[in-house]
Amino acid sequence: MNSFGNRVDWVRPSNASLICDDAGDDFVAGALVQLAVTTGVLIIADDPGFLPNYPNQTRLDFTQTGLDDIPIKLADVSGRIKAVVEAVPSVSVVIVDMRWGAGTISATANFERWGGFCDRIAEDTQVSIVSVYARSLMIEDQLLAALRGHSHFLAPSGLYDNPFWLPPAYQAGATISQQIGFVLGRLVPDYENTPVHDEGDASGANPQWITVPRRLRPRVGKDEIWKIRCFGRLRVYLSDGSQIKWDIPGSAPRKTKLLFAYLLQRGEKGAPTDHLAELLWSDEPDETKKRKRLHHAIAMLRKTLGGSGFVRRNGSYYTLVPPEGTWIDIATFEQFCNRAKVLAKAEKLEEAVTLLDAADRLYSGDLFEDLSATYFENDMENWVVPKREWFRDMALKVLRDKAAILRQRGQFRDALASCQKALQMDAVCEIAHAEAMRIFQAQNRSDAIARQYRQYLNAMEAMDLEPETNALERLRTDLVNSIS
Repeated sequence: MNSFGNRVDWVRPSNASLICDDAGDDFVAGALVQLAVTTGVLIIADDPGFLPNYPNQTRLDFTQTGLDDIPIKLADVSGRIKAVVEAVPSVSVVIVDMRWGAGTISATANFERWGGFCDRIAEDTQVSIVSVYARSLMIEDQLLAALRGHSHFLAPSGLYDNPFWLPPAYQAGATISQQIGFVLGRLVPDYENTPVHDEGDASGANPQWITVPRRLRPRVGKDEIWKIRCFGRLRVYLSDGSQIKWDIPGSAPRKTKLLFAYLLQRGEKGAPTDHLAELLWSDEPDETKKRKRLHHAIAMLRKTLGGSGFVRRNGSYYTLVPPEGTWIDIATFEQFCNRAKVLAKAEKLEEAVTLLDAADRLYSGDLFEDLSATYFENDMENWVVPKREWFRDMALKVLRDKAAILRQRGQFRDALASCQKALQMDAVCEIAHAEAMRIFQAQNRSDAIARQYRQYLNAMEAMDLEPETNALERLRTDLVNSIS
């Protein structure tokens, strides 16, 4: 067997991931046999059907462990787990149902840090931890977190070393070059003693935080990362759960927040100084005054964020540089939507609804809804409205898709509630009206179909709009005729 499939004897304490897919319970049960537990286990799950018959078990739900707290504090979670392990001496293994990661927005934002906490819990308690991941419910970022965060993989065929895991000594303070050197040395003996040529401060200087982070190690509790919420009111949360305050003395909070938002959506490209100055002070004819004001605004933004390194200048460009591993809601929202589509096409409807629910929770309002339209509805660049409309359209489709699946499963009340939520967001949302009419057709309610169509026409009239096509009218006729 090659170096990427090294089966090992079970060692305690271990931090293992068990990634299951369509194999379901049989796969999980077959893998857990490898534990050969002769004493007891602590099972952390909300679902009573998760390992209900495992012998000698103690159970905690997500509320008891703090995994559904808002904000979630993984340090508290580990403390509660340790307390139970100490109180029940027979526990030698902790088994965690990782579906908690889709339960709340805070859980989704902290999901990637779980593997690092497992290392600490296992080390402190000398008890092994097995994190059970449902692969069908995981988006790409979460799969990468599961890959990086655990020292071993557990499967029915045995326990395997994880060649991509890094020990705690390499998780904090090591540069990317040192991390790569360690991994190469473990995989290929020839590289074991190869000296590392460190690039110093330049290592990891380009984090590509919106796309793929340049990072091998998992997130751990003491890492300072941001959790950026762009939907609804723009918020930036720190690792301790506190929010960045925009209204510091000497600043203009609205302009500081606007500057942050604009640089955020520009990503690694950054923005030129003259562009930023025009964005914030388009009515100021004096270019010298504009530049002075911009320099002050940049200084205030750096102070607001807690350090000059978070806004980097390169020639005539400024770039926002968030901490490595920063989480942003819009990226996770897109991944939830895309993954749900894949699951729905594969007829995995329950899993699809789970991820559609998670996407719906993330969409807490329009993109940057608290920014003044004065700064983006101008002749220079409309950098908010097209993105805002695109995300709103995705959010409406999330609700429509969820309603359609619930209708197929005969859950008509919940399906209608999803349509109604969409119509509260947009009273003339044609896809939501259409789905509501299909739900009524499934209930043989022709009167309700006609009433829904009238509601659509009334909403259009109230907004002084005319239907672009007669598609909804044709649908109404077809659905009513199918009942008759």
